[in-house]
Amino acid sequence: MLIANYTSSKEVINNFFRNTAYNDLFNLADGAYWIYECMELIGAPLQYIPKVIGINGDSTYQLTDYRIELPADFHKLIAIAVDGVIAIPSQSSFHHLLDGSCCNLDASARPMENFFDNFGNMFSPQALPLNTRITANPPNFTINNNYITFNIKEGKVCMAYYAFPLDEEGFPLVPDDVKYKRACATYLQMKIDYILWRQGMLSDKVYMKSEEDWKWDVASASSHIKMPDINQAESLRRQLTKMVVRTDDFASAFSNINVRGFRGRY
Repeated sequence: MLIANYTSSKEVINNFFRNTAYNDLFNLADGAYWIYECMELIGAPLQYIPKVIGINGDSTYQLTDYRIELPADFHKLIAIAVDGVIAIPSQSSFHHLLDGSCCNLDASARPMENFFDNFGNMFSPQALPLNTRITANPPNFTINNNYITFNIKEGKVCMAYYAFPLDEEGFPLVPDDVKYKRACATYLQMKIDYILWRQGMLSDKVYMKSEEDWKWDVASASSHIKMPDINQAESLRRQLTKMVVRTDDFASAFSNINVRGFRGRY
């Protein structure tokens, strides 16, 4: 499903207070953290907000010393490009040495998907469309300790990523969907009951009921949020019904993945 609206997690927490009278057992800060845990455990990509940074002259993401800092609301990377070229995760053993110049590495000496005939002419197994920009050595990157490190020193970075939704006060935003909000509420119930159970103030039967309710509600919310609507189903149909299977969609950030193929060209 497509998520059209979000609501602050304070609504879920306050509703939980009204229904259980647990106001004296935890505060809003505890509830906000448990809501964050709940969202991570549900793990549906659509619950996060897709963002793009490094556009319209944004100098914040101008690569000047091999790396950039991740945004504060960063959750997961979708795609990243440097100077208009899609970057790929690095597999080099020397990536931590930046461009490898200190080891006299030749970055251009890498296998190419070409072959030669008996006369020394080089051919490519895949013919590219005319006026296609060819990049033999795409940028490489790694993510560690809140930074993205590249194997090139300078360039303009454009990045698409999933952001953790937050309101003006820093509380998590949750999808405004009854099944999702119910899953968050039962997770709060389970966390409180776990504390009481550990202190010997709650019976095993009651705590097990809270845990069972959470498992049912999180499965219901996860299935509901992942179920495609009619537009998403059409997108999946276009991706699966192709005459020509493309293997280079990653290089174009999957911008043409819904375009049907034609015999002989695509």
